[in-house]
Amino acid sequence: MKILFLAPRAPLPADQGAKLRTLALIQAAAAHHEVHLLAFGNDGDNPHPLPEGEGTDLSQRALHDSVSGLCRVVRLVDAPGPRALLGRAWRLLFDSLPDVAHRLDSNAYRTALWEMLEANHYDVIQIEGLEMMPYLGSARGGGGRAAILYDAHNAEMSLQRSIFQVEFRDPRYWHRGLYSMTQWSKLGTYERVMMNETDQVIAVSEPDVAKLHGRHVDPVLIPNGVATASIPYREPSLDPGRSLLFIGPLEYRPNADAVRWLVDRVFPLIRARSPEITLRLVGKGTERVQAPGVEALGYVEDASSEFERADAVIVPMRMGGGTRFKVLEAMASGVPVVSTSIGLAGIAAEHDRHALIADSAQALAAATLRILEDRELARGLSGMARLLVQGRYDWDKITPQYLRLLTTARHAARQPRQK
Repeated sequence: MKILFLAPRAPLPADQGAKLRTLALIQAAAAHHEVHLLAFGNDGDNPHPLPEGEGTDLSQRALHDSVSGLCRVVRLVDAPGPRALLGRAWRLLFDSLPDVAHRLDSNAYRTALWEMLEANHYDVIQIEGLEMMPYLGSARGGGGRAAILYDAHNAEMSLQRSIFQVEFRDPRYWHRGLYSMTQWSKLGTYERVMMNETDQVIAVSEPDVAKLHGRHVDPVLIPNGVATASIPYREPSLDPGRSLLFIGPLEYRPNADAVRWLVDRVFPLIRARSPEITLRLVGKGTERVQAPGVEALGYVEDASSEFERADAVIVPMRMGGGTRFKVLEAMASGVPVVSTSIGLAGIAAEHDRHALIADSAQALAAATLRILEDRELARGLSGMARLLVQGRYDWDKITPQYLRLLTTARHAARQPRQK
C-alpha cells in the first residue's frame, strides 16, 4: 500500500507526545508499506501560546534529511506565522468555526497536498490531529478512493471543556476559561462533522473512544505506547527519596496549569513536612518558574537521565485528555508515579498497585510523601507498572493492530460510503 500522512509537524526531533505517536505509526507503516509525509517543518503559530522558551532548533534541510530515512517521500512546508490578534478576536466572537480550524490553515500546504495527490495514487491518507482537518476536503476530493483515517490525538471538545471547568474557578484565569468555553461549544459541531466525513477514526485511549463515539463514528483504539525494550529498568532505591520530577512543556495549557498548582498548592505542603525534598521541572518554559526547593531546568534533550535521578514522578494534571507518554516512560523506567486521576487518564493503572492516585492538593502531597518515604511500596509500584506497560502499552503489542486497521480501512474504502 501507499500511505500519506498529513501531520502538523515533522516527527523528528520526537520531543513531544504528538510527534512520538506520529513517529511510531510511521515506523510501523513504513516497515510494510510505502509511506509519504507532508508536514509543517516548523512550529509556526503555537496552539497554546505562552512566552517563548528555549528548545531544539533544526534547520529545514537537516529536519528533512532526518525524516527522509523513514519515508519514501517527504515534503515540508513552512507553518503559518502568528495570526493577527484582531483577526483572532473577530473569529472568537463571530466565526462559527473553532480556533483549531484556522490554526494551521495554509495555502502553501494545500498546494503541496494537491501536487502530491496528482502525482500519486494513495490507498490510505491519515490525518494527524484535528488541527489538520482543514485539508480533509482536499484529501477527499483529490485522493480518489483512498481511505481517510483521522488519528484523534485528543477528544478536543472534551479537552476544552476540562480546561474551562478548571480555569473558570480562578478569577485570574477567567479570560482563558471564557476562551475555552467558546471553543468547547464550537468544537461540539466541528469535531463531529469532520469525523463523520472520514472513513475511520482512531482514538488513543478507551475514554476517548467513548467521548468520540457517535451515530456515524465508531472509533478504533490504537493506544499510545513506548518501546519498552529500549528503556532500561531501574529498581527504586530503598533509601528515602528526596528528588521529585515533573516533565512536560508549559506551552501546553494543561501542563502550565499543573505546574502552577503543583508549585503554589501541592509542593509547599510537601516541603513543610520534608524541607530537604527538591522538585525538578523539565520541559520547555519551565525555566521561568521560581520557588523554594524548585530546580527549573527548561528543555532537556535526554529525559531519560532525569528519570534515572528521580525518586518519583509527579503528574498533577487537573485538565487534559489523551494519554501521557511521559507517564508511560516513567513507568517503563521504574520510577514510581504519583498522579491525579486525570494524569493517568487512558492508562489502566490501579491505585496502590501501579501508582498512587490522589486529586486534592492535600491528598496528592500526602501520597507523594508516602511514595518517597515507603520505598518498599515504591519498589512494588515500580515493578507492577513496568509489567503493565510491557503488557498493554508496548509498541510491539500495539502496531500489529494498527497494521490490520490500515488493510481493513483500504478494503472498506472500496465499498460505497453509507453515511
